[in-house]
Amino acid sequence: MKKLNSHLERRTELIADLEKFLIGPIEEHEVLSSKKTPMALYLTGKLVPFGSTVEVVNEEEYDVQTNELLDTENVDELIANRNPFRASSMGFSFRMSQLVPINIKVSWGMYGENHVRKPIMVTLDNLIPENKEWQLEEPGVLRCKVKERDGIYHVSFYLLNGYKRDSYPLQNEIMFQTKLAVEVKEESIAKFSSRADQWNLEDELLYRHVNEYAIGHGVGIGCSFSEGKCLLETTWLPTTEVPIVEHKEIKELKTSMVELAEMSAEELQTNLYKLVYSYRVWVKEQSDKFEGIPSHLHSVVNNNLSKVSRIIERIENGILSVVSNEKKLKAFRFMNRVIAIQQAQSKVALKYRSNSERVEPVYNGKWRLFQLTFILMNIDGVSNPEHKDRDLVDLLWFPTGGGKTEAYLGVAAFLMGLRRLNGVAHQRETYAGVTVLMRYTLRLLTTQQFQRATAMVCAAEFLRQKDPVLWGLEPFSIGLWIGQASTPNKIEEAKEKLQQIIDGNEVTEANPVQLENCPWCGSSLSAHDYHFEDHRQRITCSHSECYYASNGGIPAYTVDEVIYNHVPTILIGTVDKIAQIAWNKRFCELFGWKTHYSPVEGFVNDIDYKGYHLINKQRIYTEEIDGLIPPELIIQDELHLISGPLGSLTGLYELAIDYLCQYNGKGPKIIASTATIRGAQEQVKRLYGREVSQFPLSVTDARDNYFSYQIPIEEKPGRFYLGVCAPGVSGAIHTVHVYAALLSIVRNLEEKDNSIDPYWTVLGYFNTVKELSGTSTKLKDEIPIRLKLLSDRSKMISPLITEELTSRKKAAEIPQVLGAIERKYDENGLDVVLATNMISVGVDVNRLGLMVMHNQPKTASEYIQATSRVGRSYPGLVVTLFNSMRSRDLSHFERFNAFHQAMYRYVEPTSVTSFASGSLERGLTGLVVGMIRQTDYTLRKETGAVEFRQNSVTDEILEFIIKRAVSTSEVELNDIKKEIEKIYSWWEDRAISEEKLSYRQNVKQGRTRHILKNFKERTNYQFAKPTLNSLRNVEGEIKIVEMRNYE
Repeated sequence: MKKLNSHLERRTELIADLEKFLIGPIEEHEVLSSKKTPMALYLTGKLVPFGSTVEVVNEEEYDVQTNELLDTENVDELIANRNPFRASSMGFSFRMSQLVPINIKVSWGMYGENHVRKPIMVTLDNLIPENKEWQLEEPGVLRCKVKERDGIYHVSFYLLNGYKRDSYPLQNEIMFQTKLAVEVKEESIAKFSSRADQWNLEDELLYRHVNEYAIGHGVGIGCSFSEGKCLLETTWLPTTEVPIVEHKEIKELKTSMVELAEMSAEELQTNLYKLVYSYRVWVKEQSDKFEGIPSHLHSVVNNNLSKVSRIIERIENGILSVVSNEKKLKAFRFMNRVIAIQQAQSKVALKYRSNSERVEPVYNGKWRLFQLTFILMNIDGVSNPEHKDRDLVDLLWFPTGGGKTEAYLGVAAFLMGLRRLNGVAHQRETYAGVTVLMRYTLRLLTTQQFQRATAMVCAAEFLRQKDPVLWGLEPFSIGLWIGQASTPNKIEEAKEKLQQIIDGNEVTEANPVQLENCPWCGSSLSAHDYHFEDHRQRITCSHSECYYASNGGIPAYTVDEVIYNHVPTILIGTVDKIAQIAWNKRFCELFGWKTHYSPVEGFVNDIDYKGYHLINKQRIYTEEIDGLIPPELIIQDELHLISGPLGSLTGLYELAIDYLCQYNGKGPKIIASTATIRGAQEQVKRLYGREVSQFPLSVTDARDNYFSYQIPIEEKPGRFYLGVCAPGVSGAIHTVHVYAALLSIVRNLEEKDNSIDPYWTVLGYFNTVKELSGTSTKLKDEIPIRLKLLSDRSKMISPLITEELTSRKKAAEIPQVLGAIERKYDENGLDVVLATNMISVGVDVNRLGLMVMHNQPKTASEYIQATSRVGRSYPGLVVTLFNSMRSRDLSHFERFNAFHQAMYRYVEPTSVTSFASGSLERGLTGLVVGMIRQTDYTLRKETGAVEFRQNSVTDEILEFIIKRAVSTSEVELNDIKKEIEKIYSWWEDRAISEEKLSYRQNVKQGRTRHILKNFKERTNYQFAKPTLNSLRNVEGEIKIVEMRNYE
């Protein structure tokens, strides 16, 4: 705790100094030098004479470019007719149940000759609000407005600069450090009703503890209660500390993975039922709260109680399934051992990566309560295709950094073990193939999760090698399937890339070296450690004493050809890869469509079948098999990102995945996870055509869902949010002032120790690359100049050490950037990292504690996800720069506290319209052609398109698509049926008319008659249909202008 307290002291010091640097005064009766005029020194908190333009006489600012506010990549809502004037007034509104006397305090500072500060304070006691104006000490003016509506009084107070100017104001006419405070009797103050409450009763129930008592006008507002009085006061830097979430523990419940793996069935049942009993007690406590809840919300409580009761039922069923079935019990024990080993070896690897220290693994891993519960409630769904839970999408909803990954990796490990136990060890086809399909939306997130999942697979393979009779002859393995921009398609291409790297050349695309550190011991991996021989890929650890320096190497594949041949146990990739279904003849092989097993090549199809291989002049024959079991579990991480055009097309193509995963008439189990979502029921229905079960659930209060609860900030510091908005000041000047202040404060501390490390690196978050580029430029010139202004000592490192994490970075550069971010301040750590939404999900760098958010993102979900990147291990600080010219930004600034006290309440519903006309126009051809091609051997090869004829398979596919369309209720069935039949007729006409017909054009190989083409591809064959080969780049932006017809 002492360590945490030292970090908290640093953060508190940083916040206090930031206010002095941005608002002032640094000293109460300060005298500024001629080089540090108040207008140049202080960013905000100023009121200028009414009518003043942006410029100020003798102002020493570096750049005043108001036009820059309009120079953005996004079409943003700008406040109509806003002029380039700075604020001449500020205030706030509140509500009173009755007009009673109140106390008012107004303060500001004036700077006269030689920049000498004169503090001014005015108090007005026992004042009854009325429509009136009070002249204070010049130039201060206080104005009050009162309106009565439905028995409630709406009161507004404003502080104005009474001077008037039609040009540049003089320095001594400007009011600095302005502040307005009103003290009201607590029983007279009335809260504002949330706009969200009007359409969401569940939010009204769960967030009824959050009240808004005032709204700022051009300024932030703070509210506090003490001794029967409510104090409302303006603030130019509004702040809110958001409490962190603590995981619940049950003292009597054993959650040690090693202990759980060693328990008998009876011991396990007794132990796990303690969870059920405890959960039921909590539910009873929730049901006893009816008396304190408004009656119109009782139905919502009952609905939540019903959902939680169903969860408890599923937990009980999961426990009974495990303890009553020998194979499931063994799989459960296997899962615990796998995750225990994974966590232990990951700590070993992290220790070595951090300080090159070799330590022995310690198997002391414990499940968090929600993780163990989520695994138990999914036992039946993943183990029994006939169970009703199989068709349910289980959505794991938990705050960022809470441990969602470990929860669904636990489910995956259980299924991996069970599939091996259900098969026959020496008959590979009874258990081999892709067992788990994990999908992500972002390239960075995919590669990071690949590294984490590989550690789990290494642990599983370690156990398999110890007992191959029990766990099978086929290795547990993992494959990274993300596209040629990142990984190679062919083995020969991979060999060429490796040689380029060895020769010292940079490889920016199709790089097979995706693991830069051994997941088992942490040693560095280079191109020398990647080997391709006998149609296989082998990654051997560079540390000779590591288990995976031998023993077959790290069981990970990063080349598509190897992945198709050896069909890894876990396949991890991006959602947009689905579009390859129409273009790639081998797509179906990942779903079990195999005909032969070769000891050399792995699993192959009859279209590639050669009968045998010559190895040292000996024939190695292949073994005929009847296919493999398709994936039984699909894991979709960051579900909230599957929205918009990408989500709509993903939902359409999910049809094909579901179809290819069918086994004995049953589809896969689907698990999804997110930290921010609204409208999950509708989104899941449109994506997967299934119902959803969200876990965990709050019943009466958003702060407590049994498995986690918010800790009061008095007990443990939370994440601190601070807003900055200076009306009339450009975003460029905001950036210069704030970055310079943050960098200067930390680096000018007299004593430096590890407590400053979380705040050493400023993480800048941007909504567009263009905005990021502007700040990147300022880090080279204006910000260093201002740093010299702020500190005569100038202890800054020059030039600043900066880095960026954006889509402009090539795949090979991303791991290097992440490594640089992890460097501490005394290890030549980065001063600034500039990032876009690439960093908003899945990037875990525990040392980061300071973020600057540039403007309010488009969605609350992105804001929550992005700001959660900091403060994961230490008290975090997020500084948000608002643009007063954007109405949305200004609204968030004026209601800063209300928003941050209930951020999840404002998460927007996601939009998925899989069967809308736009989705069908772009995606239906690829979907239909792909489903048919992948399920008919005669059509699969590149020239097989000419063999197409309508038959029972096409009828089945038509029926499957129609069934999914019905579940989404988006289109008329006849319309979709006609569109599919048109595709059938078009393809069949071409197949009958042409002697040769392929899928894609290849003039060199004589393939000029083809049915598919890219959307931007030019071809002389008029009958080819444009087809997606990726789901990326489907979203464009247009500017909408309101047209009015004036007469």
